[in-house]
Amino acid sequence: MGRTGKKRNVGNKKKGHTSRANYKKFEELRRDNDSFRKYYKAQELVSEDEFPEFMEKMRMVLPTNFRITGSRQQAIDIREQIMTEFVPYLKSISIEGEQIEPPHPLEWYPNNFGWQFQIPRMALKKSEQLSKFHSFLVTETEVGNISRQEAVSMVPPLFLDVQPNHYVLDMCAAPGSKTAQLIEALHVGVESGKTPSGLVVANDADYKRACMLVHQVNRLNSPNIVVTNHSGERFPNIYRTDAQGSGREIVQFDRILCDVPCSGDGTTRKNVRVWEKWRPDDAHSLNPVQTKIVQRAAYLLKTGGRLVYSTCSLNPIENEAVVAHVLDHFEGALQLVDVGDQMPALKRRPGLATWKVMTRDGELHDSPQTAVLSTMSRSQRRHFDSFFPLSRERMEELHIDRCMRIYSHLQNTGGFFVAVFEKVAPISVDEKKKAAAKAAEEHKRFEERLRALSQAKEQAGEGDDAEAEAEAEATSKRPADQEDAASTDIDTKRTKVESAGNDDGDEAEVASDTDAAGETKAPYMPNNPREDPALPENPFLFLDASTGELKKILDFYGIKESMSRNGFLSRMENNSYRSVYYVSDSVRELMVLAGQRLRVVNTGIRVFNRNCVKDAGCTFRLVCEGTPQLLPHLSERFVVDVPFGDLRALLEEVNPLLATLSEETRSRIAEVPVSSSVIIRYDPTAHVGDEEQPFTRLTATLAIPCWRGHASLSVHMDKNQLCSLIHRVLGKTINRNAVGGMQLANNNKTQDPIQTQDQDQTQGQQQEAENKD
Repeated sequence: MGRTGKKRNVGNKKKGHTSRANYKKFEELRRDNDSFRKYYKAQELVSEDEFPEFMEKMRMVLPTNFRITGSRQQAIDIREQIMTEFVPYLKSISIEGEQIEPPHPLEWYPNNFGWQFQIPRMALKKSEQLSKFHSFLVTETEVGNISRQEAVSMVPPLFLDVQPNHYVLDMCAAPGSKTAQLIEALHVGVESGKTPSGLVVANDADYKRACMLVHQVNRLNSPNIVVTNHSGERFPNIYRTDAQGSGREIVQFDRILCDVPCSGDGTTRKNVRVWEKWRPDDAHSLNPVQTKIVQRAAYLLKTGGRLVYSTCSLNPIENEAVVAHVLDHFEGALQLVDVGDQMPALKRRPGLATWKVMTRDGELHDSPQTAVLSTMSRSQRRHFDSFFPLSRERMEELHIDRCMRIYSHLQNTGGFFVAVFEKVAPISVDEKKKAAAKAAEEHKRFEERLRALSQAKEQAGEGDDAEAEAEAEATSKRPADQEDAASTDIDTKRTKVESAGNDDGDEAEVASDTDAAGETKAPYMPNNPREDPALPENPFLFLDASTGELKKILDFYGIKESMSRNGFLSRMENNSYRSVYYVSDSVRELMVLAGQRLRVVNTGIRVFNRNCVKDAGCTFRLVCEGTPQLLPHLSERFVVDVPFGDLRALLEEVNPLLATLSEETRSRIAEVPVSSSVIIRYDPTAHVGDEEQPFTRLTATLAIPCWRGHASLSVHMDKNQLCSLIHRVLGKTINRNAVGGMQLANNNKTQDPIQTQDQDQTQGQQQEAENKD
């Protein structure tokens, strides 16, 4: 994650601001930096012979990369559409006399769901020949079937190995592309309508970026996601009653992703201005923040859990320095995982064991003793030692070479750094108490089993050796990890996080934090950081499904008991609500436990919306994004299966008359109350032998929410989702500029915006030009 930049104040004539005339065009920007070259050549990231290639690739523009949403039923259909329609189409296109290379799957990404197109993103956007493919990418991205994401950005979530039962925390989540991967992994293998037992908490320190994150994750329609707004190093403790019921324990996570704020100097291929803005001490102010985020994550991680740390920086001060000092700080409780045998097709280099530190004056230093501290800020002086590597022997003990460095010239990507941690021992005092209690209980059971075996052998008259034999037999049945657990001791002198009455403190941060103005703040305590204030918004409130409007909704649509009644919630305004959301049981439990501690920006999926029809049978209608969740639990009365001909009529016409549909479909719709929602369902596997077939071979069932009027149907679907559906089912393209707002104007009074692919070349070129984003 690169460091968020400030908005550019274009045209501001005030002192200290640059006028618009002084800004250089993209092509005019210098793609080099003498200090950058000097610094990274001294680090010996690559061999001297390889360094020119390394630098040259970092100056080149990135190719276009995208990822198919792998947890959705239609993912295979989207992949099929790309391979059968767009790859042959793009093979036939030449730009400036040169034939372009079509998109190809990333060889290391699972199931051919990650793709790369050699044409840069801006060229793809501007080219008229490629506008058809560009329009496809934009539409499918907006509806959540595709995520446009840099290739190396896809790597960290893959090493987390998320399973459906995992509690996952993304500590620095915005803009949300990696969060989307975590959500996808959580839903893999889970049947439609069911919810995984795990969840994903997507957190970001910036409220505006958290709102942008909401837009990203909402495309995936998951009831297992919570978006929060906290500083990563201050993510709050959430408590629940422990297993014994006698105390409380902190809710911990099985998987944590720390894609931390960084200098972003591995992104020079897409952020060209990094070249002119890069300074050698950029990483100095980021290192302490990055370290605190990882320390906080370590406390929130379960013992046996996995943590992935990543940056889009090449700077060892932001990478190996943070990893090494965090590992050293926790004295063996965290270990680097050897993932060298995973994703072998991904080319990477091992982490650095030695590096140099460059100060603002451009001097390189092998140790802190050679630097002139008077030239640094107070914060830099305080943390300067942590910028350097530990002793060579210690670095080897920590296996820093297990870190992964990805360079641009290896596989035509950006630069990236990834480290995979596993928590092998408890860290906090509470964790150690819990581990000691568990070990004591296991030891008690072991002793009881030993006595029982000894008594049984004595009764059998097997002599004086019975007790020894019984002990040997009991020992052989003892859990392999029991001795380690039994030896766990609450040694507050060894741990770097002391218990001083309240189990808080940080020996490494004994000195108080001091801001630029010299004001002293409270010391940073990663085990129990100070809380952020609550958000000034209407909070989510859970609704009682046994009474009020919600009961009427559930009764009207015949929602079965198979759908949990605990997950319905809404934001209340004047004792009323416009939308009803749904969350999984795991999300509900977390929110109830957290109370006001958790700054929840958004959560859940919308399943019902209040309608404005006076004579409607129900005051709420079904919502497109909630249809996959509701469909398995919805009364069959509101679900109508249709043949392809009726599906085509529904997509080609606006508000098709019921009289134009097949007799069987009409009879089924007649059972649905007038002025209410109905789901039109098309199952391609049930119509394999039919004469009429979709344009693209479909494998996923289509479920389209509609409004049942007196004599017609109206599709209740987002314009972009409808565009995507029409293209896949009918092979037709929507003229997005001819369509006003959310309405598809294709009746006799307006020009038909649906145009077939076999139109003449002139019409096709006009259509492609209009589709440019």
